[in-house]
Amino acid sequence: MFLSRPVVFWILTLAVINMLIISQLVQDGMFADGMLYTAVSKNLADGLGTFWNPHFSKTSMSFFHEQPPLYFGILAVFFKVFGTSMYVERLFVFVFFTTTLIYVYKFWKKLFIANLEIGKHAWLPVLFYSTIPVCFWAYTNHVEEVVMCTFALMAIYYAYVALFLNQKVLFNLILSACFIFLASLTKGVQGLFPISCVAFYWIVTKNISFKKTLMYSLILIGVPALIYSVLILCNYNVYLSFEEYFINRFVKTFNNVYATTDNRFEIWFRLFTELLPIISISVLIKFFARKHKQQDEHASENKKKIWWLLAVGFSGSLPLIITTEQRGFYLVTALPCFALAISIWLAPTLINLLNKVNNEKLVFKAFSYCVIIFLFISISYTVLQIGGFKRDKNLLNDIYAIGGVVPKGEIVGTSKKTWDEWDVQGYFIRYFYISLDATKNQHHYFILQKNLPDSLVPSGYKLYPLKNTLLNLYALSNTEKNN
Repeated sequence: MFLSRPVVFWILTLAVINMLIISQLVQDGMFADGMLYTAVSKNLADGLGTFWNPHFSKTSMSFFHEQPPLYFGILAVFFKVFGTSMYVERLFVFVFFTTTLIYVYKFWKKLFIANLEIGKHAWLPVLFYSTIPVCFWAYTNHVEEVVMCTFALMAIYYAYVALFLNQKVLFNLILSACFIFLASLTKGVQGLFPISCVAFYWIVTKNISFKKTLMYSLILIGVPALIYSVLILCNYNVYLSFEEYFINRFVKTFNNVYATTDNRFEIWFRLFTELLPIISISVLIKFFARKHKQQDEHASENKKKIWWLLAVGFSGSLPLIITTEQRGFYLVTALPCFALAISIWLAPTLINLLNKVNNEKLVFKAFSYCVIIFLFISISYTVLQIGGFKRDKNLLNDIYAIGGVVPKGEIVGTSKKTWDEWDVQGYFIRYFYISLDATKNQHHYFILQKNLPDSLVPSGYKLYPLKNTLLNLYALSNTEKNN
């Protein structure tokens, strides 16, 4: 017998993931936010800063409280265990990406515990989630949402097991609450959205009393609150850490200090555009399969699951209109819910169509061989990308060249314009712990972008002979050193 339909589509899914995500993870270069968080994590691994008081550089955010510290703590452990190669942070992202996909798979199996035929096709939500544009972008650029998403999905999964399957209700709700705590300790209030799981279950199904709804919701709210209370009461540094976070980041965010848009509803439009590809594919399949429509005995129960997942997903995305600091990757945490909901809606129709295909037919065999060839092409492509650059090639080459001259841990002078380039600061800290200083303090070295006028270089510095493309390095002359 030839390969089964689920196996063929799992191979296709792995090939797509390989092309979109793995091939990017093996390359150098990173989004500025991701590099900032990676640099802080590496400093923590090197003993610079503490878990509750992380550190970025000697001249900027010496005490880093832009986000809660769990992401930095976990990545620091990876650096401690596996070393400081750039592939360590890639491994870190890969582990969380894989964990997320495992829980999407587990979720699907629980969703269709009574329909084993559809349950075999867990590749569908995995493929849908992995191909949402902002998702594969987020995983290849190391934003904090990749960790928060894992914890949030785990919280929603255990809430589903407790509520819909009525399995070990108290235990699974407490477990869900613990993962809500971890999600919030990764990136703050946004990670708390799974506390809505019980309320939406009651609204959608009416299978539990209002009294139980309140009691179960209290567990999801109370356990994280209790953990935070114990931490703060037992360690004053924890209190100071959260105080700094709320002052430096939380309050400023809601006061629109970090505004990225004038339109609060932009994030809703972004959510729609990110989901549009998988929605369009699903609608087209439904449309072309309308003649083969079959009665689904589980349709009513599936609708409840769909509405519940959509409601929980919206609770993690729509409230983002509260602030004008909006970025597409903020949606990543809630997107597994949408991928699962759309997959539930499509699955009966799609599986019915696939079941009409004979595995031994020439067309299916040809498709299967094409999928296998595509997998090998994706693997070959990924191997060829190892050691390459997905972004900032010239900048990184310049920074590596400068890092070969300037001692690690050095403070280097620069212009205000160059200092404001956070990718430059992030790369210097991540790879060499070189801090940039835009004040008038004199340092042994000075760095300036090539497109800026030489008049910004203080007197007494001479151009260091490097074949750089974007950054010039200047060294203090011997005469100035003696003075």
